Amino acid sequence: MSHARPVVDAMKPARPGPTRTAPPRPPDGFPHQGNYRAYLAFGFGGFFLFTLSLLVLRSVWAIGNGEAAWNRLQAGFQNPLYVIYHALAFLWLSWFILRLFRLFPATQPKRIGPFKRPPDALLVAGLSGAFVVVTGVVAAILWGAV
Repeated sequence: MSHARPVVDAMKPARPGPTRTAPPRPPDGFPHQGNYRAYLAFGFGGFFLFTLSLLVLRSVWAIGNGEAAWNRLQAGFQNPLYVIYHALAFLWLSWFILRLFRLFPATQPKRIGPFKRPPDALLVAGLSGAFVVVTGVVAAILWGAV
């Protein structure tokens, strides 16, 4: 057991540094120049991710409470506000995912095992194509075509 006394300000440097910290300020041209609007829009996609996650939890809860609760939930989802929300969420999250796929190649190593990494355009095209196919299959299942 140590009997050392605690230091009141352990993070304070022994002597002041050579430069001072600049006061906080927004970047030049914020928010009208640069990619700030796209960054904010990408970040706003989190709202749809969060709210759709809550709706999935609500749906799972309804399934667990029996067929009557599930039928009530499905009837509630036919409200025009839910339909508009889901259409907006689909469009926004499609943009969000396709934009995320464009960032994907930058996260990959130059070599994947013994093989060279495929060209960036091929990675983006493959991911985007898979997204379109999976979205189409899920939509066909939900509409009863499959």
